[in-house]
Order: sequence, then C-alpha cells, then structure tokens
Amino acid sequence: MDKEYIINQITAMLYANGEPVPLTKLEQILETDKKEIKKIIDEHITYLKDIKSGILIRQIEDSYQMCTNPIYFPAVRQLFEKKRTDTLSRAAYETLAIIAYNKEATRAKIESIRGNSDSPLKTLLERGLVIEAGRLEAPGRPVLYKPAEEFYRAFDVSSLDDLIPLDSFDDEEVTDTEETEVTEVSE
Repeated sequence: MDKEYIINQITAMLYANGEPVPLTKLEQILETDKKEIKKIIDEHITYLKDIKSGILIRQIEDSYQMCTNPIYFPAVRQLFEKKRTDTLSRAAYETLAIIAYNKEATRAKIESIRGNSDSPLKTLLERGLVIEAGRLEAPGRPVLYKPAEEFYRAFDVSSLDDLIPLDSFDDEEVTDTEETEVTEVSE
C-alpha cells in the first residue's frame, strides 16, 4: 500500500473516533506492520506541524488522537463560547418558572398564566434552558417544553423536586406594583 493511502485511512479513523486509537488497533485494521504505521504517522505529525495545520495528530502513550492545533485555540474557543447577555428578562424568568414548576408545559399553558410568551420562550430555547419534550396528545398536538440539562446546571439543582416549594413564597412580601403583575400572572 502507498503511504498516502495509509495516512488518509488513519486520519479518517482518528477523526471518526475522536478518542485515542491504540497503535495495535491501527495495525490490526490496516493489516500493516506496526513499525511502518508508526513511521508513517510520525512523518505526518511533523508535516502537519510544519505547515501549521489546523489539526494535529498527537501520540498519547501507544495511541494516536486527532486534535486541534493549540496555536488556533483563540479562534476555536470563540466558536464554542455561548452568546451571552447579562441576565434573563423578568418575562423569561417567569416563563422558565412556569415550565419548571409544571415539569413541562405547552405554550397555551404558559400564556394562560403569564400572557404572550413568544419572545421569552425563544430566549430560553436559544440559551438551552428549555427544550421541546415532545407533543401533547390533544387537538393540534401542541409542543411540550421542559427544563433542559443546562437549566439544572445553571440553577444548581439535580431535580425539579429541589426547587423551592411554591407555597413557601409569601404574598405579603409583594409590593403594590408587583401585586398587579402577580394578579395578572395567577389568572
């Protein structure tokens, strides 16, 4: 087999696997001598470094893994940074609370409690705090929303049962301006 074909097979396997692949596994799959495979990979590692490739192959003990070249880390990091604003709006928090305390809710359920929730619901979906959990077996088959894994991480709860019980909120602490909103929310 020619070296180019072998290294193309190796890079394809490393890319597809994501985790380190033992040299013995590569030898078994390629049916080529371990020393020959190691020599080809080592040459390719040097080549990738010399051309400042975006990807590298790293040797980890007797295994190889494809990884991102550290010189491009700042650009790659930006790709994975979440678009972030300082806080959620009050409407988004209210929508999130409705979904969390009900364990799942349809848009109609949310809107029956707090009114129009298009924008807050969109924000919560974009931030990964809620997800679509399926459809309700009812006319129109409305989408059910439930808290996502990110919700549990962001609010440091392991279960919805960890949320503060609704009956522990004191109505007397609500100011006059908030009472109007609370009255509207509870309708």
